[in-house]
This record gives sequence, C-alpha cells and structure tokens, in this order.
Amino acid sequence: MSLFDMEVLKSYSTARKYNKSEVVITEGAESPYSLYIILSGSVRVIKNYGKFEQSVVGILKQGDFFGEMSLFMKKPRTATIVTAEETVILEITQKNVYEVIRSNPQMFYEILKTLCMRIDELNNRVRSLGMK
Repeated sequence: MSLFDMEVLKSYSTARKYNKSEVVITEGAESPYSLYIILSGSVRVIKNYGKFEQSVVGILKQGDFFGEMSLFMKKPRTATIVTAEETVILEITQKNVYEVIRSNPQMFYEILKTLCMRIDELNNRVRSLGMK
C-alpha cells in the first residue's frame, strides 16, 4: 500500500477477510469508530442499502480507506459498505488511529490529502449537474 506504512499499521490493527456481498459497516450505525483500509479486493459504497432508492455512490479498491468521517466526527455512518468480491480489510480502532498518527504524522497528511481529493471530486460532480 502506497499511502501508509503497512508494517507500522499492522501492529495497531486487525485484518479480517470478508466474502463477496458481505456488509462491512451499515449506514446510520454509530460504532465502532474505526478506520478501515482495503488490503485486497474492493467494496461498494451504498446509500439507502436494501431500499428501493438504493444507489452505489462509489467503489473503493486495494489501498483505499473508509470510515474516516465517523472516526473523526463521531457521527453515524453515512453509507453502507458492501464487499464487491472476497476482500481483506485492516481495521484500526479510534484509539489506535490516534496513536499511529502521533508516531507517524505522514499518515494524517495522506488521509487529509485523500479527503481533499474526494471533496474536489464531489464539487466537480455538483458542477456537472449544473448546481453551483
């Protein structure tokens, strides 16, 4: 993984293997407040999972992360994450994320950079819809 030093992260996290179509986190859930990093495979980011108006709003793949909004803002999950294939995900609890950031400030920079890119992408989507 290019964004993070995996050797540092492995000592602060737990890896779990998920089968295809398995729910990792559920929209509206309030815990656990963890950061998830995809080691292999891919996931779909889904709004209104299991409802008529369900929509896939993103696909994340190896090296991507999710869970940062709930982790840092302590708010309920904003989407459901479902595996698109067999996937291995590293989970880092809130306490351990803060410890990793203290020992490796570069990780926080990489998270921040990725969040800025996601915001830019959303702004571009809104612009393309004609909403300014």
